[in-house]
Order: sequence, then structure tokens, then C-alpha cells
Amino acid sequence: MDYIISDTHFNHEKILYFDKSRADSLRALGIEPTIENMDEYLEKKWNETIGNEDMVYFLGDLGMFSKKQAFVAQLVRLNGQKIFFKGNHDHSDQLKAALKEPATQLIEVVETAKILKINGHTVWLSHYAIDVPYPLISVHGHIHEAEYRSAGMVNVSLDSALMQTRPFGQPMPLDELDAVLVKNKAIIAQEYHIESENKRYDRLIERAFDETITINKPTATQRHELALLVAYLNQNNLTYADVLTKFNIPNVNKVLSSAEKEQVTQTGFEFEKLIGMKGNSGGEI
Repeated sequence: MDYIISDTHFNHEKILYFDKSRADSLRALGIEPTIENMDEYLEKKWNETIGNEDMVYFLGDLGMFSKKQAFVAQLVRLNGQKIFFKGNHDHSDQLKAALKEPATQLIEVVETAKILKINGHTVWLSHYAIDVPYPLISVHGHIHEAEYRSAGMVNVSLDSALMQTRPFGQPMPLDELDAVLVKNKAIIAQEYHIESENKRYDRLIERAFDETITINKPTATQRHELALLVAYLNQNNLTYADVLTKFNIPNVNKVLSSAEKEQVTQTGFEFEKLIGMKGNSGGEI
């Protein structure tokens, strides 16, 4: 059987501080959350689940090891054949040493990413959380308890919301991942349908009011709300002018104040430059 998991973080003293859910999961099992107890538990849970003939897609960050011999020894103690996707805490010299040791059962090391078919689904496997274009679905680790709210991304970090629905620390069979992919693809298909319909409404609005919509990159939600408004007006033989009259809104060109102009220009890249931060980094643990 094939399995998948990411971010075990063996021998990582700070992980129980970074990931509060990990410490909570150990306490719920009656285990004091120390690094020694965590390592012992995770190794046992892995080996209870994985047989030597099973395959594990491991998406990186095995643990924190100062010596490559310790890294190799940890892999040897974990059952199963392994395809290892290099994480930010995994060092090249460690992985090279592991490949030379047959007892690790390390079949392949993937430096960046690999496209794989899982029961007919095309997935992008990588340690890192990358939002790839549909129909690819990104299956990743790295961000632990954090989540990107995108149906096109599936987080299999040991501490992720998905993995927390299962026995703590247990690798996930690919058959279970298949059910998640089916659900997410249905969500994506619906989002694409709504986006397509909203773009159709855009064209209807432009024709109805003889003007081009100039909203700067409207979101799917904004398009949807505008579509609902136009549908209501059409059904009730109303115009935008009727709405303005009803609510006593002056039908004059809007003149932006200096403050409003500044707010409009501070979008995306400009705003990030102003505050000195970058969005969607996902953090590094």
C-alpha cells in the first residue's frame, strides 16, 4: 500500500513550542509532550502503520540532526520504502548518505517537486506550499498548522487540519487522499463555473449600460454580487438610476479625496512595499 505524510520533525526541540496542536495531541494520548516522548511515539505509530513492502511519499523535514549518521539511523528505524521530497530542514549530504545505505530503503530523493497520478488525479507533490494552476492539485507540507484557503492545495503536514482528523502521527493511505482530492476537485469545478458565469454577466452589464466595466481585477465574490444585483434589476424592470433615486444617492461623478486616492493606490505590491512585509509566505518552521 502507498502512504503519504510530511514534517515529522524528529529531534526538533522547538517543534512542540511552534506547533501547539502537536503537544496537545500527545497530552490527549496521555503522553507528556517532551521531544523524547514525541520521537518514540511517532516512530512507533509509523511502524505500526507501515510494512516493509509499503511505499511512503515523505514530503520533507524528517527532523533536526547535526550529524548525517543520525539522519540515516532515523530513516533506517522507519519501515517501508521511501520517496523523499527534500524539505528546508533536510540537508543534501544527509540525503546522499541515506541513498548509499540500503537499510534506509530510500528509493528516490526529489529535490524540488514531482507530478504524480493518484487514482486518476494529477497532483503536484512538493515539500513547499505552491498554488499551481488547475487541473494540477498541490499536495504539500511545510506550513504545519497553517492553511492556505484554496481547494487546489492539500496540506499533509503531520500537524495540518486534515491529518488531525486521523490518529495522530499516522501516515495517510493514498486511498484516503483520493477522497480529499475528489472533494476538492468538485469545489474547484464549482468555482470555475461561477467565475465563468460571472464573466458572462460582465458582458451583459457592459451591453446593458453601454460602458466597459473598469473594476480593477474584481474578485469572484465581487462579480457574483454584481451579477445578483443586475439580475434583480432586470427581473423588476429597474435601472441603476432607479436605485439611486430610491436611496437619494446623488447621480454625480465621484471625486476621490486625497486619502481615498492613497487607499486605492495601496494595493498588492505597493502596500507590501509600504509596510515592509510580504504576503502568502506561509512562514518557515
